[in-house]
Amino acid sequence: MQQKRLEKLRKKMQETGVDAVFVSSVENRYYFSNFRGSAGALFITENHAILLTDFRYVDQAKKEASLFEVINHNRELFSYVKRLVETHHVQTLGIEYESLPVEEFLAVKEAVPSVSLEKVDHLYYDIRMIKDEQEIEYLRQGVSYCDQAFEHILSFIRPGMTEMEVGLELEFFMRKAGAEGIKANHVIASGERSSLPHGQATDRVIQVGDFVKMDIGARVKGYYSDFTRTVVVGEPSEKQLEIYNIVKKAQLAALKEIGPGKVCSELDEVARSIIRDAGYGDNFGHSLGHSIGLAVHEKPAMRYGDQTVLQPGMVITVEPGIYIPGFGGVRIEDFVVITENGYRNLTTATKELQVLSVYTS
Repeated sequence: MQQKRLEKLRKKMQETGVDAVFVSSVENRYYFSNFRGSAGALFITENHAILLTDFRYVDQAKKEASLFEVINHNRELFSYVKRLVETHHVQTLGIEYESLPVEEFLAVKEAVPSVSLEKVDHLYYDIRMIKDEQEIEYLRQGVSYCDQAFEHILSFIRPGMTEMEVGLELEFFMRKAGAEGIKANHVIASGERSSLPHGQATDRVIQVGDFVKMDIGARVKGYYSDFTRTVVVGEPSEKQLEIYNIVKKAQLAALKEIGPGKVCSELDEVARSIIRDAGYGDNFGHSLGHSIGLAVHEKPAMRYGDQTVLQPGMVITVEPGIYIPGFGGVRIEDFVVITENGYRNLTTATKELQVLSVYTS
């Protein structure tokens, strides 16, 4: 897979007139080299692939990054970048403006003052938008852990426990099932706090009548999944049923329209119009969804203004929501891969509102 990825990158480098790229972000370094150490950078030209790291990771890099020449930079990374630029007669060097720290940007600029530094973040976005079979399998495994964790948590949540307890149980379950980690922004928000789109777990005690919104994600081989379901503890009120059913209707409508050739902003409007026509337009403030992979939020995004056309191999979330301050909120999120003829939903958990027992066993 790494060979194909390098070929795609080199083709885009030729198209944009970039002689070499300096790859510094964790995600792109792993994507192109398969190296998972915490320190290092890639230097890639039309004919050479070099991985610069320090003595702690040399052996690991040689095992993981078989297509790369591994160089121990002896804590002098930018001196080696200068040498490589001179050796390979580089006049235009691509760097990651969006993730490269200012200090490192200035160090590169000082090391190679006569070289033109070009922003190439978009090259990586374009390549990573289309997932290969291996990536899709990692993503499928991750969301399967979420599905299993959700099924488990339905019999775990009880009035009197805290959001933090629910979050810890979900994390423990997914790690035990095989996840190497979880996404950092897990959302466990109950009662009136469920109106917070990104409300992370607190010591708030879950009570009878509460919504409990759970936005979770497992990581497999560096790839993140994303999953949201909202449940109610005890019998739901009429208003809870109302907003839940509106969100569900909006999500199903968007899913019905998704497929190759569809425009992200137009899909966002499909769901948004349903919520707006129901009188809750001001209570849906985020996009319909986003791509995901080595980062939790990748491009494209299904939102107003994003004119990206969906293509087979793209993986996106579909997650409309309604959030009412002082009352609560609902989000329902699925994880889909675009296919030649439509999409495949990687999420299997039910979207029917789950009404949890208020009784302890």
